[in-house]
Amino acid sequence: MSHRRAVTSALRRPGFLVAIALLVLVGCAPRTADGSVTIRPVQQEGVWVVRVAPTEVGRAVVVRHSMLRSVRVPRGFVPPPGLCRVWRAELAPARQDPVGACAVLERQAPQGSYLIFG
Repeated sequence: MSHRRAVTSALRRPGFLVAIALLVLVGCAPRTADGSVTIRPVQQEGVWVVRVAPTEVGRAVVVRHSMLRSVRVPRGFVPPPGLCRVWRAELAPARQDPVGACAVLERQAPQGSYLIFG
């Protein structure tokens, strides 16, 4: 098999394309100097929704509305994939509510809070 055919064959494999897509997505998430990830929230019914990519769950998250307004969620407080956490900017990390089922927390999240999807 020629080199050209081998490369073409590799490019057609679904696993190869998925791996390339994951590398592109990881590279697109902006990071700060300390390795945290910056995410822009989306407001839905008075609650700020933050979706954290599974590859970024172990990092600290900076939720940035604008250059002047941001909220930091420390590493270890970002919920694991499949779970959520309601985050209140006025509370210290240790005083935040525990993680839980996203469907339940979506109904309970108070106005102005952040609903973080792991």
